[in-house]
Amino acid sequence: MKQMKKEPKYQNQHKLPQVYLKQFGFEKEDDFWVSVLKVGTSKIQNIPISEFSAEINVFDLPFENDEIKRHYENLFNKVETRYRTILSNLKNQRKLIPKDKDYLNNFTANIICRTEPFRTFILELLKDKDTREKFIKEITMFSNDFNQTKNLLDIFKIDYQLNMSLGTVMNHLVNVFSSFEKIIIKEKNGTGWLTTNSPVYIDYKNNHSWIIPIEAEIYFPLSKDYCLFMFHTKSKNKENPLRKLKIDEINIIDFKLFDEISAKIISKDFREYLIMNREYENNTDLKKTTGNNV
Repeated sequence: MKQMKKEPKYQNQHKLPQVYLKQFGFEKEDDFWVSVLKVGTSKIQNIPISEFSAEINVFDLPFENDEIKRHYENLFNKVETRYRTILSNLKNQRKLIPKDKDYLNNFTANIICRTEPFRTFILELLKDKDTREKFIKEITMFSNDFNQTKNLLDIFKIDYQLNMSLGTVMNHLVNVFSSFEKIIIKEKNGTGWLTTNSPVYIDYKNNHSWIIPIEAEIYFPLSKDYCLFMFHTKSKNKENPLRKLKIDEINIIDFKLFDEISAKIISKDFREYLIMNREYENNTDLKKTTGNNV
């Protein structure tokens, strides 16, 4: 008889996966670190990846059974296992293979569901009687299990409903992203991408009627080298020059366009930390280095 894995009572759970943070970090003293800048300050701090964005039991479900309680955290961890392979395939093949595209749908959905702005957004939708039912209908539109999902959520106190809904939300996002085209972009001179503690930037184009509207354009720095851009071919707005690049391939862009995209990705809205693309000395004053206060 298979013995269940014994889970620790208290567990550090990362809102940003360590495998993702390592793409922007550096190895030092037998550990991986990231250089980060808290928005509104000017001094860069070096933080071990094992500690950055970690919170005790943040994704736990309200059950006694260890396996069920850690279901989503363990699911997230499984999703992350192929990440290094995807980046290696991009480097060697210069394109996205079908398996990697499917994986990116899952990984992007995973990241969004982990980060604080989106979690706050979902909780507010669940709390509001005017948005609750519409939200549940939307996240079950592909599975057709509205009643089952609603009845399950109704059993629990509102504070537990966020984590209870995450699996359904993530599956919904995966289905949505599967209909979006994917382009990989890289700056021609090798200038590295920065990221944030909320790394998936969704440009809603002033359309907020859906969680991910068809008009949305999505930017997600995958590593220092590569940034994922997603868009839907049926959206009305077709002005973005990135839409003309080669689908499912690495596209080289100039610094001007790179700079414009970076400004969106590192915008202050809902982003507490800017994650640098190289090692800085601890307490480096970025304001003195660049003349700007991020």
